[in-house]
Amino acid sequence: MRLSDLASHFELFAVCGGCRRMVRVDLHRLTAELGTSSTTDDVRNRVRCRACGRRTQDIRIVYAGPCGGARGFHYRPR
Repeated sequence: MRLSDLASHFELFAVCGGCRRMVRVDLHRLTAELGTSSTTDDVRNRVRCRACGRRTQDIRIVYAGPCGGARGFHYRPR
């Protein structure tokens, strides 16, 4: 799934399996940095926890609605 497809209605969270830290990823900044054709797999391969340093491939895509108000886990890869 491309990051540009997520930006209008979803939020992306990186989750550390080691220390259970969960951080919202700035989709707009990440898309600008990686390009509009970048995918969630590209992000999954780059994610590293800033707290414990562990590489994690667990990301969660959360539906936030068009206004960013409605939240609920919509999809969890692997």
